Amino acid sequence: MKNLLKNKINAFGLPTNSKQSIVNGYLTKEFLKAGLFDKDVIVSKLNINQINNVKYLNLEIFSRTTKALKYRRLIRNSKQNAKIVNHHELNSLTKLFEDRYNNNNLNINNLSINITNLNALIKSNNLEEFFEIFRKFSTALFSRGYNLFLDFLKVTTLLNDKYTNSDTYLLILGQIFKNLNKKKHSNYIQFIKTICDTLVDKKIIKGIKFSISGRILGKTRSSCVKIERGSISLNTINSNNQFSKLHVYTIYGAYGLKLWISYN
Repeated sequence: MKNLLKNKINAFGLPTNSKQSIVNGYLTKEFLKAGLFDKDVIVSKLNINQINNVKYLNLEIFSRTTKALKYRRLIRNSKQNAKIVNHHELNSLTKLFEDRYNNNNLNINNLSINITNLNALIKSNNLEEFFEIFRKFSTALFSRGYNLFLDFLKVTTLLNDKYTNSDTYLLILGQIFKNLNKKKHSNYIQFIKTICDTLVDKKIIKGIKFSISGRILGKTRSSCVKIERGSISLNTINSNNQFSKLHVYTIYGAYGLKLWISYN
């Protein structure tokens, strides 16, 4: 993967040091995102800068419901309050950063970490409104994972308020689809249509487009389903558009998910 990135960057004619820094920066971001995702933390935005031998790491993270419930149980038990520091994500994040840079020779004094918790930005009234809209899908699509349903509601609220991006939202949609039986693919498509209608009706998102390709409903041949609501101007540079794509691997094969979002 590193050699592939270098070959693509060569077309820009950058100096060797710049190429190396771009490749290392990209790989570091992917490494940290994967490491935190294993700990039930989704990285919505990640920036790494270096000024005068000091590395600045800016993060916007979303803690999934399973992680939030874990800390709630620790807080309720006063005897285990000391364990919260040991389980804090900052320690794990620092260890991941150490493993990525300088073969564990990174000086922590030269590392500045700024973390924005997106969970604190969730508005309860919007969350309750989305719950009433999507509660009819809680038994059909989330019968074995109610925490995933809560994650979906929270991320939908953040997306509607422009606090998160399409990458995080598509990741949650991919997790929902991955756990489904092929007989429920039609329910999932209806679920996506309800999402598109709801977000466009809020007037904050001007248009949204979703496509899924693969062996939908377990058919022998691959097909593609596209859902589009509102207007998306893909030919305008100044338009506020977001695009994300994701591969989901299930027991029925690989599926490709794409998401376009255009804000007003």
